[in-house]
Amino acid sequence: MSCRHPRPWHPYDLEVSRVLLPSLLLALLVSGCGADDDPAADAPTPGSAPGSGPAHRTRTPAPEPRNTPQAHPTRSPSGGPSTPGKTAPALPLPGRAAPLAHLLGEDLMPALSDAGSWVVEQEGPEGDDPVGACQKTPLVSIGAVSASRRDFATPDGAGHASQVVGRFADSESAWRAHEVLRAWREDCEQRLEFPRKDVGPLEDVPVETGIGTSYAASYGPKPETKGLSAGFGIVRKGRYVSIVEITAPPAEWPHGWDPARAAVRRIARTFA
Repeated sequence: MSCRHPRPWHPYDLEVSRVLLPSLLLALLVSGCGADDDPAADAPTPGSAPGSGPAHRTRTPAPEPRNTPQAHPTRSPSGGPSTPGKTAPALPLPGRAAPLAHLLGEDLMPALSDAGSWVVEQEGPEGDDPVGACQKTPLVSIGAVSASRRDFATPDGAGHASQVVGRFADSESAWRAHEVLRAWREDCEQRLEFPRKDVGPLEDVPVETGIGTSYAASYGPKPETKGLSAGFGIVRKGRYVSIVEITAPPAEWPHGWDPARAAVRRIARTFA
């Protein structure tokens, strides 16, 4: 067997080693390493379009931040923005007392005579006693959100007057209450427990604003001198209904006119 002597070392071998060794090391690294799990590997190179470069992996979207209270500008009752940082004033709540401005005073309630006058006995919430001999229940019982009442008496205590103003949720509710008052007048004579009773027709009262109606009545024992003469009036304007009743002994009741009709006109002026 013949032996071959190795080839003498040549500087060319060093150049080959410098070229092949890095390639060999790179092949070993690629074959032995898995994919990169760093999420940053999917990020596009700055300046490149999304999806360019390495294949895009499906990413789980980050959770949305929880809702936190946001600062909203407060609004004034008129609907416009109010001063930032200040709370808008609270609006009036339903159920408050009806405005006393629509209740007649002592000087405006029609007097029974030229020399007569009225004194306020009491005022406040409507209460449980209905105003008027023909009324079954107070205004609050037929839909009024709130109602205020003022009672009057003559100095000698013979004459009395009462007025209630009720505020309803809307004008339709006030209209329905007006219809209820009309219905109560229609069967009033059958319900009054007096030997003598007479309820007159419901008549329109010309008013400056709203709708006015009234009727007269008399009731009591057989002798007319011991009974009562009465006038009842109704005023409706928007979502308000006001009722008034004036009573007096027949001898003190004015002749030729009904003070309740005059009261209706004066109540209506408070809504103008």
